[in-house]
Amino acid sequence: MKLSHHKLNAFRLAFTLTFLLACQMLFAGHLQEKYIIYHGKNANSTELAVCDDLKNDIENVTGQKVIVLPEPGKINGEENYFLVGTSTSSALIHQMAEKNTIQWDNEKMGARGGVIQYVKLGKADIIVLAGTTVEGEQNTVYEYSKTELGIDPLSYWTGYKPKKKNERDLYNVSSRIVPSSEVPVICYFENDVDELANMKKPYLEYDMETWKGMVNSLRRIHYNAIQLFDMLGRAEFFTREPYKKLRPNYHTNLKLVDSLIDYAHLKGMKIQIDLSPGYEMRSLTDREALCWTQYRQKWIDTWVYYLTQTPLGKADIFSLRPRNQVWDKAYVSSCGENKAEVFNEVYAALDSILNIYKPNAEKLCICYDDGMEMFNDGFNPPKDFTVVWADDGYCDFSTLPVSTKGYNFGTYMHAGFWKNHTVHDPYPEKIDSVMSFMANKFHATNYIDVNGQTFRPFLLNLEAFGQWAYNPSEFNGRSFYKNWCSYYFGSAGVPFAIASMKALHQAQFGRNGYVQNLSEIKRLIAFLQEENKISQAGNKNALNNKNQFSDLPLRSRWVKIALKEAENGLAKTKDQADFYYDYIYLPALMYSQLLEFENTLLDAARLKIAYMTNDHPKDSLYKAKELMIKASTQLKTIYKTCLAGDINPKWATWYDPAKRRPNNGFPTLDMIASILVNLNKM
Repeated sequence: MKLSHHKLNAFRLAFTLTFLLACQMLFAGHLQEKYIIYHGKNANSTELAVCDDLKNDIENVTGQKVIVLPEPGKINGEENYFLVGTSTSSALIHQMAEKNTIQWDNEKMGARGGVIQYVKLGKADIIVLAGTTVEGEQNTVYEYSKTELGIDPLSYWTGYKPKKKNERDLYNVSSRIVPSSEVPVICYFENDVDELANMKKPYLEYDMETWKGMVNSLRRIHYNAIQLFDMLGRAEFFTREPYKKLRPNYHTNLKLVDSLIDYAHLKGMKIQIDLSPGYEMRSLTDREALCWTQYRQKWIDTWVYYLTQTPLGKADIFSLRPRNQVWDKAYVSSCGENKAEVFNEVYAALDSILNIYKPNAEKLCICYDDGMEMFNDGFNPPKDFTVVWADDGYCDFSTLPVSTKGYNFGTYMHAGFWKNHTVHDPYPEKIDSVMSFMANKFHATNYIDVNGQTFRPFLLNLEAFGQWAYNPSEFNGRSFYKNWCSYYFGSAGVPFAIASMKALHQAQFGRNGYVQNLSEIKRLIAFLQEENKISQAGNKNALNNKNQFSDLPLRSRWVKIALKEAENGLAKTKDQADFYYDYIYLPALMYSQLLEFENTLLDAARLKIAYMTNDHPKDSLYKAKELMIKASTQLKTIYKTCLAGDINPKWATWYDPAKRRPNNGFPTLDMIASILVNLNKM
């Protein structure tokens, strides 16, 4: 039966009206659950980016839609509002501060602080997140996200997701002042980042996802600057064979560098560049780098090239180390120069160049051991340089200033070091004591640069440095340790996580670590592969050097303790993302397996010496061969563990020996086979 034309139209109209009414009701209900973020009409791109971060955070914890809009002349609706900005960018925040609607106190907030406050205006519920500056606005928003919303600032790396929140949770705020960071520049040093840069091809380059994940996390744990180094083309990338094999015909990707800088700037991070002229884009030769007197103009021309012809000119902070200008080692003049006199001239020349091309830039003189010695003697950079004192790689200072000479002072610290590049050395209590000493004794609070190596393994120390620099007087290493572990592993997991990490720290005495042990293994394998007999004195020198092998038993005991404690805590942690396994258990397991392998090689080497020096006892050679079979099994286990890696699939292949940093190499089964061939010939 067909409907008449009029009846059909009436039916369509009724259906349309019913549909529109249903949509209106649905939309009205949705509006009641929607959140609106207002930003100031004069907000810049960084302020808009932090509003977008807040939007994502709220949506993650509520599951509700959030919209971001320019502020109106007046908030008089009945929705749930967030007002984000500064008194400069937001007219509403300026009015609230003027009328004391919010507790605006410039002295308490400082140059990088703000205020979190709930305000009721008519029927409108408003959370005000206001900063004295854009940086203060960021600090305030990220503080709210961490405390009230439960956002893990390191979630990109840990996999941790916040618990669901309702409207009451979001608006049940502790109204408070968010103080300014006490150290004005908290910088992350992007250095020795091989695994991080090898997440995707092409190797030795960040993909933007990784870069964004790092920058976003750093900003949320108080870092406000990042030093680009490896991505500028560090010397090893284009000169050393393992890197040439990994990435043939390497060239600095300046387009990528430009994008990295732009994104960091968008997220409120200053960019620091070290002007040592050794990057692939344009580098001094080794000859030119070792005689300032003869090649002065080459140095100056390279600086000018960096500043005017590359994205490096967009940086905000410029540093220089008074040492070799291509390699990370002391300056040894090839033309009889006095080092202190050379670098007095170098820094004066650089100061003049920066005053011309980057007149508002911050300037740093970063002193490693050789620079410290010169500074304590006759080296004096221009006074507009902040002098930065470097640790020894393990948060200790082998040399201290005789005097600060009236310079602004800062520190260069290591959350991780190349000798423990793979397995972290956790020491928040050490960070507390050593950094507080430097602050109290030398007022070294004008700047901090933190080397985090490949970032992921060193999250604990990275966050501890950031927290200390934000508020040195309130930072407590022991409390930080407990709170950090409690957040990720629950109260039941805290004692096991801390006990394991403390034992892991004890195991790395003598400035040692996983990569340094790889170096020892390399020497043992080289000796075991030798076909020719060498002198008894030579053998003893190779294997009994106290700095090489006598510490192995004690180191092994500490690592076994670390592994046992981590193992005991596996079933007791409340861990939503297997982070306990990946961050606590796996590093201890990898280090333990490596040291067991090294011990086996060492025993075999001693048996070889016994065979060669004690009338050739046959049982020594036979036992050495048996140990090589054991070593082969152990090495297979090491590879299996490395290739299995983290439980979190996001970090699959992280420990793959084929992509790891090549310093000191990685043992192979072919090496063990060649040892057996050699032993069979004896």
